[in-house]
Amino acid sequence: MVAIKTTLLPSSLQVLARALELEFGECHYLHYGIDEPNSPLGSGYEEKSFLEMQQHFSDRLWLQINEALQSSKKALFVGHSVGFLAEQSAAQGLETTWLSASAKGNSKNLETHSADFLSAHLGTNFDVIVVEGSYHYLDQLPILNKCREILKSDGDVYLFGEYLDDDSTIQYSSLPNLSSFKQLSDRLGYDLVQELDFTFEVQPSFPALSTLLQRHEQVLIRRKFATNQELEKLKESLQLAIDDFNSGRRCYRLFHLTKVASPTGEYTNAEYGDKDAFNPEEVAELFEKSFNKKWDSDLWHWKYMLGNGKCVIARQHRDGEIVSHYGGIPREIYYFGRPSMAIQPCDVMVLPEIRKHYGKSSLFFKVAATFLEREIGNTVNHLLGFGFPNKPTMNAAIRLGLYEKTDDFVEVLYMAPYSDYEESGYSWSALNMDDPVQQKEVDGLWQEMWPDFSSGIIGMRHSQYLKYRYFEHPYSVKKLYQCLMLKNDSTGFPVAVAILKIDGDRKLIMDFICPITEIKKILSQLNQLVEKEGQVSGLKIWVTRGWLDTVRLEGAIVNELGIEIPCNSWNPGPSSRTLYGAWWLTAGDIDFM
Repeated sequence: MVAIKTTLLPSSLQVLARALELEFGECHYLHYGIDEPNSPLGSGYEEKSFLEMQQHFSDRLWLQINEALQSSKKALFVGHSVGFLAEQSAAQGLETTWLSASAKGNSKNLETHSADFLSAHLGTNFDVIVVEGSYHYLDQLPILNKCREILKSDGDVYLFGEYLDDDSTIQYSSLPNLSSFKQLSDRLGYDLVQELDFTFEVQPSFPALSTLLQRHEQVLIRRKFATNQELEKLKESLQLAIDDFNSGRRCYRLFHLTKVASPTGEYTNAEYGDKDAFNPEEVAELFEKSFNKKWDSDLWHWKYMLGNGKCVIARQHRDGEIVSHYGGIPREIYYFGRPSMAIQPCDVMVLPEIRKHYGKSSLFFKVAATFLEREIGNTVNHLLGFGFPNKPTMNAAIRLGLYEKTDDFVEVLYMAPYSDYEESGYSWSALNMDDPVQQKEVDGLWQEMWPDFSSGIIGMRHSQYLKYRYFEHPYSVKKLYQCLMLKNDSTGFPVAVAILKIDGDRKLIMDFICPITEIKKILSQLNQLVEKEGQVSGLKIWVTRGWLDTVRLEGAIVNELGIEIPCNSWNPGPSSRTLYGAWWLTAGDIDFM
């Protein structure tokens, strides 16, 4: 059997590999083993060694892929544990490549590479590709793209590893979602030939692995093969896997896919990618044609570089022009009083000349669904999505099952204050976010504000966010924002922060930070300030309807903006019923305002 060179492995895998070396003299596999699960998990499985179980699984893999290899000439094996399979392939006369950091081989017909799969130059026209899991869910798209690129028409791909089978609860996992894997592979032009479930068969190997780690724990530490922290991390990850398998949350699958030789339907040759798959200037023409606005490279940099934005793009074919883009900006939030993450979809674009319809074969749907599967839901980086789509986009997304409505965005126009209003005992001054004292004051106000929204959802408005949103935004260079702090004249204590921007004939409240009980008082103070300045005819705010009463002053006029606030309904996540009317959103939550 092929031995894995432990010292060449990534550090995250070395502890397990060292333990296997201590137990068996060499490390041959890093994947789970399989056995017949005839009794409950955790009892009576030490009779067969962990290595024997691993070998059993490797033999089962060989049985599955050997049929495809019989009619093949060229095969690729990706992963640390597939060296034995690669050697068997080479022994059958196939031109075989094994890709692994620890890959070493002297067999005839076997070529080894230590490069990363996604960046490796391996040639093309492979008949069979075998990929060892488990991998991060964000790597799913580039891995399937890479296989499609180097696989011949009608070629076979085998992928095995752990997947999330139940994503109905809010709990992050780096594992790919089972349903999204199937949908993505179909979207990328693969047919699912076979799906084998090894979930119950791998579980008997867990007690053997746990016992093995416990047996060699002190030797691993004494010989400096592992630290206490590294061992604890490995044991915790194993226990999490056991718990997930027991609860039905996690499964272990082998997928056999075939690349469709002559795909039918629209955009079947489209090439999908993420933020690292293109240069920003490549979307400039698409942006201008989609929105009839001039491309602003500074605004793009602010969103996708400074703001760590995410996106999915599509080209009509490999190396072609980008014809569709779906972006999003991450946002820290409090979700019913608990810290979480959301993302605001933006820059949703499809080239007008190919925007024929919005069906499930359209590029809009394929790019949007891919983005939602990667970025929004119970188990991925962002629990929620929110945004401000135009009517056609919102209607199409609802019809396709991508979005559901959670609220409306409305406008509130405030009446001019009475001319005989008295001085209030409060003073407004310019906010300076380079001043550490004012940064602390902003954070103090935010700490007073957010608990008042524990019955809803609110984006974090601490000093770091405020600096990014209003002082690093390209519009700040143009002096479009009026950033103010209100203080009590007698005590000097900060009372509120407000950001204004001229919009039409009024000043629009972009944001404010203060306790919810003070909001109407602050609005009155802002109204008086705007009246006193005399630049515009009055004051207004945009806010989600669910919080309208919080900002409604006597005599205020409420107008519909025709903007509906969506939530993700494609990937499992909190329901629209849970979210309806919960979001506190103002104009400052819109990226281009």
